[in-house]
Amino acid sequence: MKDESFTDFEKGMDIEMSENQKKREEEIPCVTVVIPVYNMEKYLDRCMESVLKQTLKHLEIILVDDGSKDQSAKICDHYAEMDARVKVIHKQNGGLTSAWKAGSKIATGEYIGYVDSDDYIMPDMYEKMYQQAKSEQADIACCGLEHVYETNQKEPWNEQMEFPVNSFTVETLATQMFPILINDGSFMGRHLQPNRVTKIVKRELVLQQLDVCADEVSVGEDFQFSLCMFLEAHKVVIVKDFFPYIYFMNDASMTMQYDTKYMQKIKIMKKNLCRISKAKGGYDFETQILNDFLCLTILNIKGGICKQKNKSFFEHRVDMKAICEDEDVMEAIQKYQMPKLKNAEKIFVFFIKYRMYLFMYMVIKLYFRS
Repeated sequence: MKDESFTDFEKGMDIEMSENQKKREEEIPCVTVVIPVYNMEKYLDRCMESVLKQTLKHLEIILVDDGSKDQSAKICDHYAEMDARVKVIHKQNGGLTSAWKAGSKIATGEYIGYVDSDDYIMPDMYEKMYQQAKSEQADIACCGLEHVYETNQKEPWNEQMEFPVNSFTVETLATQMFPILINDGSFMGRHLQPNRVTKIVKRELVLQQLDVCADEVSVGEDFQFSLCMFLEAHKVVIVKDFFPYIYFMNDASMTMQYDTKYMQKIKIMKKNLCRISKAKGGYDFETQILNDFLCLTILNIKGGICKQKNKSFFEHRVDMKAICEDEDVMEAIQKYQMPKLKNAEKIFVFFIKYRMYLFMYMVIKLYFRS
């Protein structure tokens, strides 16, 4: 028989160990918020005030100054001096992906979330998402966002992931989410909301996927992030009809200037997504990725004509010819599978396939006059 005094000692040790464990757990932030910053002095205060006012108290906030040339770096340092929860990284400019990756590497939170420095969030965003993630024991929790325009030229509108159910296990991810994740067979039929900023992800999962996300991607940066995370997640939950993230469309992002390098950028995105899909295995997204790429190509043709109004038809014909004869576009035309396309969309794909440039030009000029 054990000595009673020894048993009491053991119980005391158990209690002490339990309390120490609880204390250590309390010291770990529930969520680390990573905020990439590049020349955002105009909006950074608003962003930071919204993050500091979160009702979830156990936060870590990492500001990543990506080589800013304005006062952003000083503003970052000011918040670090004001609040012990704030850490700052100053780095050479490497782009958005390199910035959020740098912040993720030093995160200590149970989950990692992201906020872009020209956006802002509602006070209960991370508390509600964290509670949902914990109650469901999920690797990823997702919410919606609200688009708000600086010039008020458009009405705000909400966006969220639309699926029949709001909780996915490994099995239901493969059967109910992945078949329509990138394209459901309709034009721009994405059910994936690719934004990093509408998700919190288990820190271990993020760290495992950092090397998979390519720094050089400039269109679809968040697409690669979400695809990587979803393909490795054991459980994903969606907090439905919750739009706490304010995606702010500032004057710079609303420019009507045509990006002459956009075609090359979406080609890089397509190849990168195919690389990730093949590397992960388990589910083949190639057709969905080709569908999405073809849709973006059509939007690029439309944008080139609508945003370059001073060009003649013959100048536009040179641009359209280069696009239609591109190897990636021809592959997409041959392999795409979008049975839900509307008749007008099918006709436009027919025009691309047979390089009917005058018809493409006339359709866009007639139906997109503004």
